[in-house]
Amino acid sequence: MMKERLESFVRNNKKEFDQFEPPADLWNRIEKQLDEKKIGMQNEIGVKKERVVRVSFLLKMAATVIPLLFAGLWFYQYQFKQSTDLSSIDPGLAKQQVHYATLIEVKRTELKRIEKEEPQLYQEFSSEIKKMDESYQKLKNDLPASPNQEETVKAMIRNLQIQTELLNQQLQIIQQINQVKKEQKNETQNI
Repeated sequence: MMKERLESFVRNNKKEFDQFEPPADLWNRIEKQLDEKKIGMQNEIGVKKERVVRVSFLLKMAATVIPLLFAGLWFYQYQFKQSTDLSSIDPGLAKQQVHYATLIEVKRTELKRIEKEEPQLYQEFSSEIKKMDESYQKLKNDLPASPNQEETVKAMIRNLQIQTELLNQQLQIIQQINQVKKEQKNETQNI
């Protein structure tokens, strides 16, 4: 029924339908526009594929380089630690180094007590110890590249021994100064 009505409508109005024919080059223009869109889409797809390829290449490179970088850093740290670990060079010397380093810290704490009472004397004593400590740090930094690490460690320990002796002398001087001050104070009280 619907089909019949449609057919009859088309038959009755055929003249009017023929009157509105599309221009002759319409299909050519549509085809041209479709081709342009197709080329544009292909270009976009090509650009996107190129970006994906670049990103994928960068990710592959990163996946290769980053583990190698971390492995190299780990190996370097391990080697550096091994070469500066005194106990791996000579355990006896390592114990001596710890012993002297501890003594020096105790004596430096004692020396620090006079800083307020005798700032100039403290400054002199500290500058001497600072020079010795700089020498020790230089030896310590040179240790990994040293051709004879055991001799370098012995030099480090000798430096610590000298620092200890120097601190002992400085503390004796402080004791003598305190003794003289005490005697002077007693004399002034007795007068």
